[in-house]
Amino acid sequence: MPTTTKASLTIPLPLRLTLLVLEPLTALNGAYLTLFQPLSYHTAITRPSPVWSPPFSPQNQYLYTQLAAAWLVFAFNESVVLYLYDDLRLWKLMCWGMLISDAVYHVSAVQAVGGWERFAGVGGWNGFDWAVAICAGGAAVVRVWIVGFVKGEGGEGKGKGKGE
Repeated sequence: MPTTTKASLTIPLPLRLTLLVLEPLTALNGAYLTLFQPLSYHTAITRPSPVWSPPFSPQNQYLYTQLAAAWLVFAFNESVVLYLYDDLRLWKLMCWGMLISDAVYHVSAVQAVGGWERFAGVGGWNGFDWAVAICAGGAAVVRVWIVGFVKGEGGEGKGKGKGE
């Protein structure tokens, strides 16, 4: 049976707190906005009047509800699952999954403003844009650090699917 390396002994406290506390709170905030203030959320993430940004429609509320569900799963996985399981292999695996979500989320942010050229024009960013970039980008950096630089038995030991 493989030994378990404790995440709490190998991942620096600021990185753990980011995933256990800070990011779940921002995910809950996003879920709240998309469930209860979807017009405000839509207005904050899109730019006025471009062809690619249709006006908010209550008929599309189900899309915002789906996004809220994803953020609630994120909040649960980080604040409950990672808290309960002090296993570096699990933390790294969860971080890989979250990085996949991060990549798709960042593509959606680019789409929301009308493409890479407009996205790269940080001079035109508003406060919400900066908050999203710092929160989402910062959390992605934390996950990259965990999967790429934290050493231990995270992923090297035998487990299901590895010939055990």
